Amino acid sequence: MSTAPKVTTPRGGNISLAAAADAFLTTPRTANPNTHRAYASAIDRTIALLGRDRPLADVTDAEIGAALAGLWGRCAPATWNRNRAAVTSWLAWCRTKKRWAAPSVPAELVLYPPGCCRSARVRPRLMVFPTS
Repeated sequence: MSTAPKVTTPRGGNISLAAAADAFLTTPRTANPNTHRAYASAIDRTIALLGRDRPLADVTDAEIGAALAGLWGRCAPATWNRNRAAVTSWLAWCRTKKRWAAPSVPAELVLYPPGCCRSARVRPRLMVFPTS
C-alpha cells in the first residue's frame, strides 16, 4: 500500500499585516539600526496603505504592486529599489521562514518602477580629443 505525500497548508491564516511586519522587524536580519529604520519605514508605509489589521493572507500580489507604485512609483530608481526590496524581503520571509500565506511583489515590478523608461538611462559618452 502506497501512502500519498503529506500536504501541509500554510500557517498563520489570521495574522495581520502589522503582526507579520512586527515579527519580521524583530529578526536578526534587521538588527542593524540603519537596516531596521529603512525596512521599517518601507514596510510600515505599505501596510498603512493596505490596512494594518488586515489579514496577510487576504492581500493579493496586485494590491502589493499597486501599493508600491502608489508610494514610490515616481521616485528615483534607487529609492524605488530600496523600498521594493524591503517589502520583497519581508514577504519572502513570511512565506519561507514562517510558512504564512503571503503575496509576492509582481514580476513586472522587480527592477523598475511603473512608467520608468529604461531606454532613457544616461550613457557615458566617449570623449574625443583632437590630435595635432
